[in-house]
Amino acid sequence: MKKMIFVLSVSALFILSSCKKGGCIEHDKWACEVMDINPNYYDPVCDCEGNTYQNEAVIQCIEGKTKYKKGKCK
Repeated sequence: MKKMIFVLSVSALFILSSCKKGGCIEHDKWACEVMDINPNYYDPVCDCEGNTYQNEAVIQCIEGKTKYKKGKCK
């Protein structure tokens, strides 16, 4: 059990540090019901895990994430 907690703690620290290194920042949550969620509009954003999404509406309203950076993931 202690080994499992240690592994989870290290994993969490790695994810949090990768967000800081990758330039992810917390964005204000948008009201999705008033947004035009168009997955065909391409203005890429990158989440902290290294996944690229079509645009900010997709990452916020479909994926539910507010921590990301503008531009494609590298």
